[in-house]
Amino acid sequence: MDAVKKLVSTNSLKTTLLSAMVKRKKSPLFFHYDDEMDVFMLLLADPNTETVVHYVDEHVAILYIPDSHEIVGLQIEDFVNQFMPKYNSLQRAWKLSDAGIRRDNLWDLTLAVEKQKITVALEVLKATEPLIGQPAQWIERALEYA
Repeated sequence: MDAVKKLVSTNSLKTTLLSAMVKRKKSPLFFHYDDEMDVFMLLLADPNTETVVHYVDEHVAILYIPDSHEIVGLQIEDFVNQFMPKYNSLQRAWKLSDAGIRRDNLWDLTLAVEKQKITVALEVLKATEPLIGQPAQWIERALEYA
């Protein structure tokens, strides 16, 4: 990927909204993967929220609200094809069969998948923390209440 001009510095992005979610003990969670584009998105806001994609490397971007610069999520490009192969624990979490999820009935499967989304999100945060630093810790804490 060519160098992208950043609209704001990474250090000027805020985690006030994430810390408020932790204090309220309530966080929205929107988890999406687009297999055609190979893009993973973790959003702790309404999916209709306008966000700016702030790249921190060739795959990983922080999602933030334009007016407030509040961090509300992550986006990872080339997720399955290039990013995930670097992280064994993320690969195991991503595959339902490796996660030990049985498909006995729809309700159990639904509950297991919802729980597994959090596991995948935590593995993504573990993988991206060296790139994004402290915001990863705030997102992880907010996920406790999703």
